[in-house]
Amino acid sequence: MFPNIPGSKSILQRVMVLSAHSKADITLQNYNPCADVLEMEAALKEYGYETEAKEDGMHFRFSIVKHEASSHRYRFQESATAFRLWLSLAANLKGARATIELSEILCKRGYAPLQTALEAMGAVFGIEDKLIRLRSCRLSGGKTQIDGSISSQYHSSLILAAPFMQEELLLPYGPAQVSLPYLKLSIQILRSFGAKICKRGDYLRISRGKLCIPEHFRVDSDASTAAYYAALGALRPQGIQISLALDPAYTQADMMIFDILADMGANVHWSDDICTITPGRLISQRLDLKDAPDLMPILSILALFCEGQTVVTGIARLARKESNRVLGIRRALDRIGVKYEYGDDFLKIYPIADKDLLAVQLDTQYDHRLVMAFSLLRYRYPQISLTETASLKKSIAYANLGLTEP
Repeated sequence: MFPNIPGSKSILQRVMVLSAHSKADITLQNYNPCADVLEMEAALKEYGYETEAKEDGMHFRFSIVKHEASSHRYRFQESATAFRLWLSLAANLKGARATIELSEILCKRGYAPLQTALEAMGAVFGIEDKLIRLRSCRLSGGKTQIDGSISSQYHSSLILAAPFMQEELLLPYGPAQVSLPYLKLSIQILRSFGAKICKRGDYLRISRGKLCIPEHFRVDSDASTAAYYAALGALRPQGIQISLALDPAYTQADMMIFDILADMGANVHWSDDICTITPGRLISQRLDLKDAPDLMPILSILALFCEGQTVVTGIARLARKESNRVLGIRRALDRIGVKYEYGDDFLKIYPIADKDLLAVQLDTQYDHRLVMAFSLLRYRYPQISLTETASLKKSIAYANLGLTEP
């Protein structure tokens, strides 16, 4: 029995916003109606799309009548990716006025660098508490500056909007950029739809021009969800087999989990699109997760079952995710009595010494990545409980990890 790996929400949200930029119809196969994707879907409906679920996928049909009648009032509660990608679209509506209502958590996670870049290209922002009022324009494009050390989503938002600006966009692209695979994914998808992108010095050059949005698009399996099952396979005596539908043209950051597991000592074998993971003698590693921050919770828990001390680096900005994930992991390690060391941008984790852990409850902070990580620990220690699991719906539509029997 293979676990059900949903479609990648990272790919889905990028393709959805590009379809909206192009006002194009599209049918999305392997659609993942998780909470984050549903927020983007709601924005598309407000923008002027009609949707229909059929056997061959989710159909999105653009209606010019609905678009022209739209009040362009958008609401984002959970998905920072959906909001940030949509912000450049809303700012590029050529004279329209739009409002975006945000939850408190999305306000805290921030968008100031993207706002500054959009204002420099002509958009006018009015901020009232958790409400953004936008006087949109046809964004000018040109050479812009934006900090890449906080989030790749700011860059991705501008990259996906670039073909629809007045001039080509020149965007900084340097060594300080975090989550580089996510940025590369935006570039890869844009190129596959016909955009012209090249690198000039420390800048990306994205030409303006019409994209060729496909009528049907098959979404790759979600590597972030697969990472949980892969780590589970390294602990489960019988291992696990995972079926992954992947297009080699698209890079997902969390696919590095398979190489990390192999380096740790797990047995990882690929046969076409089937990956088999079985346990091995797990040895600690030094892991730089600057480019794959979503792996930090799962790998921090897996470190408890490795020989030696695992050092995880590149984690400072995890305080600004759905929760403070570093704090969430540290609190869990404190609860179960595991030794660790913490610094500005690293966490050194020692293996579990006590084989009989107390029946404690771990606080997930309503964060789906912490739920996955703590579920991995609960697999080995079923006496451990979690404060909730419903937050899994943020990335997995049916909120069921399954295969958790000891």
